[in-house]
Formats: sequence, structure tokens, C-alpha cells
Amino acid sequence: NQHLMTAERSSSHVKQNVEWLYAFDVHCNAFVPLFVLLYGVQFFLLPLVLGTSLLSLGVSNTLFAIAFGWYFYITHLGYRALPFLSNTEVFLFPIAAILVIYVFNFVGYPFGLGWNASRIIAYIYFEN
Repeated sequence: NQHLMTAERSSSHVKQNVEWLYAFDVHCNAFVPLFVLLYGVQFFLLPLVLGTSLLSLGVSNTLFAIAFGWYFYITHLGYRALPFLSNTEVFLFPIAAILVIYVFNFVGYPFGLGWNASRIIAYIYFEN
């Protein structure tokens, strides 16, 4: 994939590419905070986040928004460290979608459009 590669090439440069192990390492480094928040911290908050109130929805969706936002930010930092990649800001774009969904959940809550992410995940894990 040559999408993020810089266009500047000269005869003295060696062709650069991102190794699969580096990409996997970036993913693992970004996944650790997500795992800690969504499996560690959320476990202790389960009585609160599995409720049906606005507070439950807020705490649950805040945890998920922070965890996934953090994942994409750390992924961005991992690829930004490579000097031969350009436009690594594209890894930050999903954070905008996370924020839109986060705000939509709070605005839509009085109209029955608020989704509690913890309740959805608990249903997927335990109801099937």
C-alpha cells in the first residue's frame, strides 16, 4: 500500500515500507489502553453502566469514546514516527465520527435514540 508514502524519491534513497510487525506493534500499543478501560475499569463500574438512566448512558459511552479515541490517537502517533509516511492525520479522522456518535447519543436520549454501549456489548456477549 503506497497511499501514505511521501512522493519525494531520489536515486540515493532506499525504498521504504512499513513492516507488518511494526504495524502489529502499533496496534498492540494502542490496544492496551482500550483493553484496560473497556475490560478493567468497566468491570468495576458494571452496576452503574448497565443501568437505564442518563448517568449510565453517559458513563458507559464516555468510557467507550475515550477508549476508542485513545486507540486511534496512539495509532496515529505510531505511524507519525515514521519519517517516510505523510498525511498520517487520516488516522485521527475516526475520532470525529466517535464524537458525532457520542453527542448524538446524548441529544437523542430524550427521544429514545440513546444507545448504551455497555448494554449492547453485554447483550452480544451473554444473550446469544
